[in-house]
Amino acid sequence: MGKKDFSTMGNEILKALGGKDNIVYFGHCLTRLRVEVNDKTKVDTDSLKKVNGVVGFQWTSGQIQIIIGRDVEELYDRMCKDTGLQPQAMIDEVVEEDEKANKFSIKYWMNKLVATITATITPILVVFTVGGLIKLIVALIGPAMLNLLPADNDLIIVLTMLGDACFRFMPVFIAYSAAKHFGANVPMALILACLLMHPTLIEMVDAGQEFTVYGIPVVATSYANQFLPSLLIVWILSKVEKFFKKIFPKVIRPLLYPLCTMLVMLPLALCVLGPIGTICGSLISSFILWVYDVFGPIATGLVGGLFPLLIVTGMHHALNSAATVDYALKGYDSCVFAGSYFMDYQLTALALALLIKSKDPQHKALAVNCIATEGLGGISEPTIFGIMLRNKKNIVYSFLGGFA
Repeated sequence: MGKKDFSTMGNEILKALGGKDNIVYFGHCLTRLRVEVNDKTKVDTDSLKKVNGVVGFQWTSGQIQIIIGRDVEELYDRMCKDTGLQPQAMIDEVVEEDEKANKFSIKYWMNKLVATITATITPILVVFTVGGLIKLIVALIGPAMLNLLPADNDLIIVLTMLGDACFRFMPVFIAYSAAKHFGANVPMALILACLLMHPTLIEMVDAGQEFTVYGIPVVATSYANQFLPSLLIVWILSKVEKFFKKIFPKVIRPLLYPLCTMLVMLPLALCVLGPIGTICGSLISSFILWVYDVFGPIATGLVGGLFPLLIVTGMHHALNSAATVDYALKGYDSCVFAGSYFMDYQLTALALALLIKSKDPQHKALAVNCIATEGLGGISEPTIFGIMLRNKKNIVYSFLGGFA
């Protein structure tokens, strides 16, 4: 949709809302315009339904929330420029009845977590879409399926590199969008993410070499394809950065606050926040194997339900390592590999459900992409990050389907 279309769409929405003078508050979240009006009787809901690009609307807590989808930010910016309405910071898209929830409740923090993940993933969703489709093309024309081109063909090699780049360097992409969300310095966030992917660090991890930061042992971890480390690191970065900005005078602040922030974040990133997925993964691995020894098939169901979430956090590496050792000793594995095998089915079903139920054309396009990449190519990341993680109900449905 071009700028002229957004201008037209914005004008039609504004007219349906009763004009600029009828607007008290004009904001947006990830998918909706959020508007408070002086006089609800001036809002022409019939006209609003007919605006091209408006998926729907609802009245909630005195606001009319107009559902737009992923184009909402561009539409919002255009409407602010065209009308002179005061731009507001994007707010978390949290279920309205939970806005006054107890901040110490699990439900509140689950909503905050899902909203944060959604806000982080949405700006870089194109990375997973492109990566998934490129990998699907390689699978289709390469030896895996149609065998039109050999594995050593230049085109196959280059396309494989492109597809791998979209997922391998996920810590960098996540760092960028997380910095935007948490208000951290973007270049500093990218520096820390690039540190996780530095060739020397990768070589040391592969070699099993022990090393320390300020005498603190570093947990050897591979960060390729991982989501959680960058998210945690950038979140803490935003806090550390604010602290040093406050304590230094303005004259020396531009020089010292970035340096001190980096020196503090270095051990936090490599010794605590980065490896947290690996540490938790080892604990989960031990727990699941214990459940298997005691309760048998229930553990296989847990793996089937939890495996997409384990991939998100990087915890699946520890589980796969334990299963590989078990396989080498016994010649089979009826827990980890058996449970994770069904992940393609549960995620494909999730994408199919979105295709059937959603009225948003962009959501339908995303669903078609995920059905193709997951169902045909077994490429899980687009569905996990594009669909499953962006809604807490989808996480529950995915778990139940995998467990079953």
